[in-house]
Amino acid sequence: MPASALPDSDAAAPPLHVGLLWHSCLSENLGVGALSVANANLIAAAAHKAGRRPVFHLMGVRGAFDYSHEIAYENHFENIGYKALLNPLSSLHKTLRQCDVVFDIGGGDSFSDIYAARRFWLIIGSKIAAQGSKGPLILSPQTIGPFHTTAARHAAVGVMNMADKVFSRDEASFKVLAELGMAHRSALTTDVAFALPFTPAPDKDGRDLANGPIKVGLNVSALLYRRDLATGDRIKLTVDYPALIDALLERILREPRAELHLVPHVLAAATPYEDDYALAEELHQRFPAAILPPRFTGPSQAKSYIAGLDLFAGSRMHATIAAISSGTAVVPLGYSRKFSGLFDSLGYHWNADLTAEENAAVLARFDAALADLPGLRAQAIAANNEAQKRLANYVGALDEMISELAKRHV
Repeated sequence: MPASALPDSDAAAPPLHVGLLWHSCLSENLGVGALSVANANLIAAAAHKAGRRPVFHLMGVRGAFDYSHEIAYENHFENIGYKALLNPLSSLHKTLRQCDVVFDIGGGDSFSDIYAARRFWLIIGSKIAAQGSKGPLILSPQTIGPFHTTAARHAAVGVMNMADKVFSRDEASFKVLAELGMAHRSALTTDVAFALPFTPAPDKDGRDLANGPIKVGLNVSALLYRRDLATGDRIKLTVDYPALIDALLERILREPRAELHLVPHVLAAATPYEDDYALAEELHQRFPAAILPPRFTGPSQAKSYIAGLDLFAGSRMHATIAAISSGTAVVPLGYSRKFSGLFDSLGYHWNADLTAEENAAVLARFDAALADLPGLRAQAIAANNEAQKRLANYVGALDEMISELAKRHV
């Protein structure tokens, strides 16, 4: 949807202190930022309907950016770490005690033991700490699982039993919830980043997708490209990712109607194995015909750039969501169940599974996308329409929950 300002906060309205656990407007991962800005906007809209002034307390991992201005409401940030979790007198615990409600989005996909164990147990500990707030714990739309170990499954069930409601963003996660005995407190919706504001490209609908010229974007994940530097996760690829990326770059640059754009979505200069931008700079040196945009200053700016493209392929999920939710045809290059779970739920079956397919199959899928770009864009628009319908389930639930909270906290 186009960028638009929500109603200004009414200074005279009583405040509603909203904890946003595992949200951040300081994260180098613009996917986390997209979740944070979009979820805050949705919750703020519900608060306004209930006659409350939202005050947001974001809690997550502190990064080097600051795009908190993209949330048009009073907001504060607290860093989460083991030291803060273990100290009941820390500012983190003080912040939680202020909150009338806590919405935990788990960074979108971190409620799983697919990543390093330290990360998973920090996620678990923070949910336990949230019991110190004044109100309920809500698990906002996210991927649930997979949980590979018995300990992880038991811990997940334990903390979900502390929550009033658990929202999954795809059918695969919803099925996991049922298997874990959580069906009675769960609901199905989609990723909140489908609501992230952006500025549409004014000429996009008039472009000739069949004959060109077209703009093709490629997001290369440093996490997957630099597997020699990554440690502690369970990601196992069946593709040769660097070779796949080279082949895609060469394929796009051979296409006479295509203009190639490199689109980083994680800008983590201090963490080489995560920094998409540094990797994109290296690729740009090798493929100078490609266009490398300046570093984005926030998730909405990144989405607006992606909205100006005609075809997008990438391995950062929220970069691919930025594409499909802005009417851009997309070939997700997925490395976990979160990709297939989300896109299949929307009836969009162009996901390349980098944990099950070989390079040739992925390249063939991309060629098929280029061959029928008008048809692919139509499918992307239909999938976005389905996502907006599913997101309405979450919006309706927010209205009901915030209304009840407002009555309780008079």
